[in-house]
Amino acid sequence: MRRWLVLLLLAGGCPGEGTQEGGVCDDLCEELVRECGYEAFPTIESCEQGCAWNRSEGADVDGQLDCVRDAACNTFDIVECEHAYGIDD
Repeated sequence: MRRWLVLLLLAGGCPGEGTQEGGVCDDLCEELVRECGYEAFPTIESCEQGCAWNRSEGADVDGQLDCVRDAACNTFDIVECEHAYGIDD
């Protein structure tokens, strides 16, 4: 649960961090923000910042993307994706 709270706190992010991450973070954020309207991330930029930080801390963002796509915008399943593929404690 702590990982998820950290991710939510990072939703505001730091300006300029992680915005060049591209690739899988772009795809993950498109899915979360545009497709699902996931409220934890009010903008694509905030999502990309959180994604880049998670990736730098060892998260399996590729696995998380596949999981989120399979979740089909179900919030509970998306949270489980973070638990399964997010940052290890």
